[in-house]
Amino acid sequence: MSIENETFLQTQAGSEGGAGTINGEHDVHHGEQTVDAQDQPTEKELSLIQSWSNKEQLEELVKMERYRQRVKGIVRTIKYTETREVVDGKYVPVRKDILVIALPNGVTGYCPAEQFAVREYKGYIRFIGQAIEFYIDRIDMSSRILVLNGKKAQQVMIEELWDQLEILQEENALRTHKFKAIVNGVNENTQVVHVRVHGKDCFITASEWSWNRRDSLNVITGEEIDVIVRRFDREGGLVEVSRKLTLPDPYEFLEKLQPGDLIAGKVSDVDPIRGIFVELESGLDVKAGRVKELEEPVAGEIVRCRIVERITRRGNGEVQGRVVIIGYPNGKLTRRDLGGFLFNS
Repeated sequence: MSIENETFLQTQAGSEGGAGTINGEHDVHHGEQTVDAQDQPTEKELSLIQSWSNKEQLEELVKMERYRQRVKGIVRTIKYTETREVVDGKYVPVRKDILVIALPNGVTGYCPAEQFAVREYKGYIRFIGQAIEFYIDRIDMSSRILVLNGKKAQQVMIEELWDQLEILQEENALRTHKFKAIVNGVNENTQVVHVRVHGKDCFITASEWSWNRRDSLNVITGEEIDVIVRRFDREGGLVEVSRKLTLPDPYEFLEKLQPGDLIAGKVSDVDPIRGIFVELESGLDVKAGRVKELEEPVAGEIVRCRIVERITRRGNGEVQGRVVIIGYPNGKLTRRDLGGFLFNS
């Protein structure tokens, strides 16, 4: 069906001004600017399917609107309409994006891009397939179109989060409460991961993504992850969260080891100056030596070690300790000649 400006499009395009007659010619006035009638804006009609199809669906929508209930929907696709706005006395084409939202019980809603979120985005393709919460802005009975507002819902949710964080802090429970977060993306320059927690934009530093400092930031936009809030500043509007704190701490196993205990590990580095390092748990490396009878280890090799110095953890999260390599349980790897393939039969 076709939805004209006075129904759906007026929500996201607004009024374009009134018309008058001067010297027998029609002009459109915008403040002190006068634009020829032939340049009046023409809007591309938007073809939308009806939001509901039966009485039961409508009654449920009216109930949610009356009691200001939030509804969660999936961003299904993005449509757009074209209008023209006055710039320096002339009309210029303007594209208006409209997000199509799949709601429960077979209902379809429509959210103008400028009412989708607290912040504006250059594009909204990243949100396709994501679950977002909305308030119902308007139920258009004549066209059977449901207009949604994600910005209002997000504003309310953010205030709810601030209140919850302050309560958790007062109860000394901030570091034990897990939140669900949606990954928005990663800044490749700063290696900071941006996530959304209950409508609020938060961030994760690279060191708080994983216990393994060598783990790459394998970030999937739209992925849902567990996080714990490390610190927040309501006045400044900042929330730092950690994915690492929701994962098992590998140090809890290592700290129980005593000198003389045996443990398997993997050689993580062999440096002529720094020496040998063995990874005992994910991302936790310690300095290593080897018994004289053994050949020099190769990076990536599985080794059997004996604890020489008890393993402890510093304040910055790094572990220290020392082991000695006493064997190669899977056999000894050899360094390959990089040009050796030329002589293989």
